[in-house]
Amino acid sequence: MVTMRNHEKMKDLWPPKFEMPHGFWDTYHPGGEWGILYQVKWIEPNRKGALPFVKVIVRWNDVDFRTVFSSDDTVFLKGLYETLRTRGVGHSLEDVGNLVVDF
Repeated sequence: MVTMRNHEKMKDLWPPKFEMPHGFWDTYHPGGEWGILYQVKWIEPNRKGALPFVKVIVRWNDVDFRTVFSSDDTVFLKGLYETLRTRGVGHSLEDVGNLVVDF
């Protein structure tokens, strides 16, 4: 068992990289483990052969930021989704990174 941020399969995924805003006046996410995990969704794409992914919304400075986690290891991805959904929502990204996981 290891913390989420140090899990071997999370090394390219953590800390999350958030989609940047589209307008001049939009707020940028500072990067790193800033914000509160607000929402987690499991997405099954409609396209044949497309892999599922986890959509994550983080709220920082009263603005929602989006990112996705994807992997060809769907067992790992499902474990990540369940952990984020059941133990991460409502917690800071720093706390989420500290979660001890066994997936």
